[in-house]
Amino acid sequence: MADAFGILLRRHRRRLRLTQEALAERAGMSSRSIAEMERSPARGPRPRSLERLAAALGLTGAERDEFVGAGRALFWASRAGGTPGGGPAHGEGPYQDGADGEDPHREGGQGEGPSGGRPPVRQLPPDLPDFVSRGDELALLRSVLDPAAPATAGHSAAGPGTAGRAPRLAVLSGPPGVGKTALAVHAGHLLGSRFPDGQLYAALRGTGADPADPAEVLAQLLRVLGVAGAALPAGLDARGGLFRERVAGRRMLLVLDDAGGYRQVEPLLPAEDVAVLVTSRLPLTGLPGVTSIDLEPLPGPAAVELLCRVAGGARVRGEPAAAAELVSACGGLPLAVRIVGARLAARPHWTVETLNLRLADERRRLDELSHGDLAVRPGLHLAHQGLTPVAARAFALLGELDMPSFPEWTAAAFLGAEPGPGAAVVEELLDARLLESIGPDQAGQPRYRFHEVTRLYARERQQAEIGAADWAEALARAARGWLALARRAQERLHCLRLHLDDAAVAVEVTDPRAGELAAARPVEWFEAERESLAAIGAACAEAGLAALARCLAGCCADFHGLRGYYDDWRRATRTARAACRRAGDRAGEAAMLRGLGTCLGELDDLDEAAAAMDEALRLSDEVGDRAGAALASKEIGFVLGLTGRLDQAEAELRGAIDRLGQAGLPLAKAVALTSLGFVLRQRGDTATAVRVVRSALGIARSCGDLFTEAYVLRGLAGALLARGRAGESERAARRAATLFDQVGDPIGTAQSLRALGEALALPHEPVKVAGPEGPGEAEGVGARRLAEAEGAGARRLAEAEKALAEAAAIFRERGHSWGLALTELSLGEIEARHGQPEAAARLRRSLRHWVREQVPALRARTLVALATAAGHDGDPAARDLLVEAYELYAALGSPAARDLAARLGLPAPPG
Repeated sequence: MADAFGILLRRHRRRLRLTQEALAERAGMSSRSIAEMERSPARGPRPRSLERLAAALGLTGAERDEFVGAGRALFWASRAGGTPGGGPAHGEGPYQDGADGEDPHREGGQGEGPSGGRPPVRQLPPDLPDFVSRGDELALLRSVLDPAAPATAGHSAAGPGTAGRAPRLAVLSGPPGVGKTALAVHAGHLLGSRFPDGQLYAALRGTGADPADPAEVLAQLLRVLGVAGAALPAGLDARGGLFRERVAGRRMLLVLDDAGGYRQVEPLLPAEDVAVLVTSRLPLTGLPGVTSIDLEPLPGPAAVELLCRVAGGARVRGEPAAAAELVSACGGLPLAVRIVGARLAARPHWTVETLNLRLADERRRLDELSHGDLAVRPGLHLAHQGLTPVAARAFALLGELDMPSFPEWTAAAFLGAEPGPGAAVVEELLDARLLESIGPDQAGQPRYRFHEVTRLYARERQQAEIGAADWAEALARAARGWLALARRAQERLHCLRLHLDDAAVAVEVTDPRAGELAAARPVEWFEAERESLAAIGAACAEAGLAALARCLAGCCADFHGLRGYYDDWRRATRTARAACRRAGDRAGEAAMLRGLGTCLGELDDLDEAAAAMDEALRLSDEVGDRAGAALASKEIGFVLGLTGRLDQAEAELRGAIDRLGQAGLPLAKAVALTSLGFVLRQRGDTATAVRVVRSALGIARSCGDLFTEAYVLRGLAGALLARGRAGESERAARRAATLFDQVGDPIGTAQSLRALGEALALPHEPVKVAGPEGPGEAEGVGARRLAEAEGAGARRLAEAEKALAEAAAIFRERGHSWGLALTELSLGEIEARHGQPEAAARLRRSLRHWVREQVPALRARTLVALATAAGHDGDPAARDLLVEAYELYAALGSPAARDLAARLGLPAPPG
């Protein structure tokens, strides 16, 4: 053994071309010690010297393990009762007598390890054979704890092979069940060879009802280190001093599991050299030189891998979708995943989907997350028991809402408290690891959330501790707070005003800072609170708070329309409408029907949109809501115009325009005038259409409303294009796109880009081929101007296709099928005019949409474009397509029927 170590030492030294003196200088030892070790060592070098040598030789990986293992075996063999090479047991030889800087008598006059000649202490619990993931955390722990690693930030810097004087300290923090202890034990076993003097372990029970007394923990550690019971000092400070003396200079790892806080940990910290790994729900960042690692739940693939290792890989991988769903129900919490894996392993006849079905009921999920003595609920229960009564109440109230996250002021709103005490409650829940901070949202507000499993426990506490009336009162307070902020934000949105809120419902801002933020950054605020607002509105509807549910849905509808969140819009208004019906609120039901109809129109469900608007108009008239009736009439006229019922549309819109003026809603009147302009140009009266829309533009600009100006400009672009004024149309569409982008309306931007593309694709003015010059010169100038015009036309065409492609991308991203189909039609028309082969396929996609949605006017327009494409290909079907389009236009009474009749040689339609 001695020869083996000496040979390794000499080989590695010579490989680096180092003399014994040079190696000794690197390692901080005497050259005489190096010479003795290489020649005929009587006993191995001390662990500290061994680490210095390995570092000085630059050893890593397997080479380092072989070198350290040989030296360690020699060291402990000599202390077990004799010298492996036949020399004295200890005390002889130049590198045993302190020549390398170590004192062989530090431990009670003995030259042995901390246990007084016994093998090193190995107290760590067994490692988990199915441990998975945590590679990044393990790498960081190695860099912090490994004595051979360079000192990290927060620790004393030391040269290669030298020990820093401060303990290497890391804290693993996280919520119950996230795997703190498992990672600490696994890391301890992985780094075992780096701590030849032993690994100490103490369970502090800091989150339990009976936390360990630091003085008693020190007594246990000292007994393990060989201090007899009679020699134990009586006080905490004296025991701490003796503990630090016993472990000083030793390569040891101390694991302190489940610390409750600083007071439990600080008396146990050694003074130097010993690496310390603490697990705690708190990050304990106040400890000197600490590296704090906060553990997250396992990501999906790692959680599935853990499930495979516990329940069986083939079985789990045979149901990949079910396995992903199962670990998602566990929230990636290692303890929960281990439990469900153990349950599957214990029941071979179950499939993964069987367990998914059992976990589907959230009210029973915590009961299902238990197996034998493994369970999720006890850890949560212990954390909950440590809360103050007010924090426990906030925990129960906040957990009942199915929202992914919430801002700080929410706690104060639920409790009916001021912002300061509410913030203190949030901090207490964070310290208990029953709440997680997820950082600032889009609006700059700090946000918090429950882990999925923690939320289930909070809901249990709500059902057990909060009565129905108490819950409704707290919910109403929180809902009024959200509504107050939503109104602040909505007032500053540039969007289509639907007027669905009821100002008579009183509100109050819980936190003035939150109110200022909502007003300053309205779009970002709505984006951040989008899911929370949906959850609070649904909860109000379920609790019978119909007025609040209706106002929240109505206030959010403007934002939903602005950003194209049509599913959110439809869901919220339907839920609120049902609540209003149950409460007998006819005015509220009419408002929600009107909002629902507008939304359904955006979703292309025109028949349902018309039915909702008709019912809204009837209810509004019934309750005497003149403004609501006028707004419903405006939307009815818009839908009638889209579906080609032009006479009815014009009559409805003209009536709505008069009533909106009487109701004092000028912006809504401007929108109705724009819709009327659309109907008029469909009827062929393009001059009147332009005049009507220009009057709407005047109203919008007089009110200073950017959104309505953009909306009207887009309508004006269409009217001007129908009038044959492509240049003016381009300018109006370009300005509309700019304004929509400025106010943050992606659908409005896309619709304006589509209008811009259509305007760019058409010639802007006739080309003059001759000027005032003479005949010969005129011919050259005319040719040049013609070439310039052709070049400009090519550039406009390229820009048109780019604008239409951008519009299509926005519509596709937002799921706006109507806008996408209309953009496809515009692109197809351009391609058909230029004989491009892809035109027919694009136009047929658009045609399928208009057939499905029963929009005859756009169906006819698409058929005309398809006929153009067929004509380029010499397809005889071109005439059949035109005849079909003619029949549709004739049925609608559209002037386009007369143009097609002349083109086909058919009698002009009547009228």
